[in-house]
Amino acid sequence: MIKLNVWGGAGEHGRSAYLLSGSTQRLLLDCGVKKGGAGEYPLLDQEIVPQLNAVLLSHAHEDHSVAIPLLYNLGYQGEVWTTRETREQLDTYFKAWRSNTERAGYAVPYEESDVQSIRYRYLEQEAACGVWFELIPGVCAIWGRTGHLAGSVWFAIEMEDQRIFYSGDYTSESMLLQEDDPLETLRGASGLYSTQRSKPKRSRVDHTALRSNIAMGQEVEFAGGQRVNVSTAASFGELEQPVVSSLAYGSVAMDDKQSMNWRSAPAPKAAEAVAPNKSRTLPIQSMQPWGEMLDLAIMDAAYGTDRDTQADKLQQLDHAIRETIARGGKVLLPMPVVGRGQEIMLWAEQQYPGIPLFVEQGLMKGMEQLLHSPYWLRENEVSNKRSLTEAITECLNGSRWQTPVTQEEREQLLKQHTASLWFIPDGMMQSALARWYYSQLAEDQNNMVLLTGHVSEGTYADQLSQAPEEHGKCEVRKVRYKVHQGWLDVERMIRKLPARHTILVHTNREETDKLRDHLLSEDTLSQARLNEGEGTMPDQMIHSLSPGDELVV
Repeated sequence: MIKLNVWGGAGEHGRSAYLLSGSTQRLLLDCGVKKGGAGEYPLLDQEIVPQLNAVLLSHAHEDHSVAIPLLYNLGYQGEVWTTRETREQLDTYFKAWRSNTERAGYAVPYEESDVQSIRYRYLEQEAACGVWFELIPGVCAIWGRTGHLAGSVWFAIEMEDQRIFYSGDYTSESMLLQEDDPLETLRGASGLYSTQRSKPKRSRVDHTALRSNIAMGQEVEFAGGQRVNVSTAASFGELEQPVVSSLAYGSVAMDDKQSMNWRSAPAPKAAEAVAPNKSRTLPIQSMQPWGEMLDLAIMDAAYGTDRDTQADKLQQLDHAIRETIARGGKVLLPMPVVGRGQEIMLWAEQQYPGIPLFVEQGLMKGMEQLLHSPYWLRENEVSNKRSLTEAITECLNGSRWQTPVTQEEREQLLKQHTASLWFIPDGMMQSALARWYYSQLAEDQNNMVLLTGHVSEGTYADQLSQAPEEHGKCEVRKVRYKVHQGWLDVERMIRKLPARHTILVHTNREETDKLRDHLLSEDTLSQARLNEGEGTMPDQMIHSLSPGDELVV
């Protein structure tokens, strides 16, 4: 039995923190903050925090990471598992959080010494992407890239015979960053354990890995000492039989050409949600192996019922920018220091060849970071047959971008140019620099502030978007660039990674409820699968929860 406690992130945007508790182990998935005012921190249980065995960090953004020092302040002494790229970004986020919070007149509930106390463990050092390894005794894990941010990862975990997937922030539509499809990664995992540590004790044989990586007649030893001769177990009839599903009862699709028969097994254990009416449940039976049916999936659904694709969003962005340029206005684009800003910069460079482009140093430094971590980039070519690395290098070394350094330079360039694009750090516009830029554009109705991501309640960007006329004459418009999943993306992920329990997270409760109800409507998923020739969708439990809720799987 695994128990999930939502310490933050479900039913809201921000402070992602999910506690997984077994009979002997406790894991925490992310530990972030919710922006606005003094900030909102996860609902940490001060008695449990010192008992945590490990913390898994998906990426560096504040809403997933910035409360980690608070764990050490409360007595956590373990390690934080993350990527080297994420570690290199964290100091910037920690410093910015403290600076912005204290400038607003609030105190941060931990000390700088707590930041220095964090003990990091690097995923790449333990096992490559797509390789199983022993996270801690009794817990196996595997990771892959999410396409959300350089360094950002998803996790799959096997713990006390339960299979858990945590998507982190996920997108398959990044123009810049590579994602590792979870299903393909799980099915094609190159090993059941890391070669750098002792073999984890696994209760199941990964049949997909066996089929794709072992020749007939070869005898192999699995974790736990189990030995199998493939020539005598070609049908896998001698292997331990996992719990199966009635998807096409009596068979489970293994790939496009093969299927495998399984003996029926007892129905899985039911799960209980503490708070009533927060989950829509239908009876199901589980199936195997990894990648076929999970016990629990915590899934990024930040865009709720939004059905737009990235192409739709880019078309909307282009329309808004061209309207402003046509009337001779300036476009202010506030961006996170690392993330979508670099993607939109490269897009804008190609999209508007004759328009002056300006960028603050913070975003250009984020572009430089990408050159040091090519592993996270897509391998496809961009326009003019350039690789992404070449495009980034040209962006950094070319003449298209002007980077003002002093206040005098900024003022001079703003006076000199009319129709132009201005990229600045701080997507929430909380910083003094972002507010200064707005003050320079505010009184001209030809100008526009273009917000391309989530803005937290109470932030300056939120105030502008809610009541722009109270602050100035320029237009304020929101057009989301996709770095998360919307309705169609969640639907696709649920079809590919069905779970007995799926928790939709990362957006407000009302929107999560709507998405859950749409997904569980009579024909949404089943019709989608029929359109793809996959048969009907197995019944599942899809949950819409809130901070403080508990789910027993």
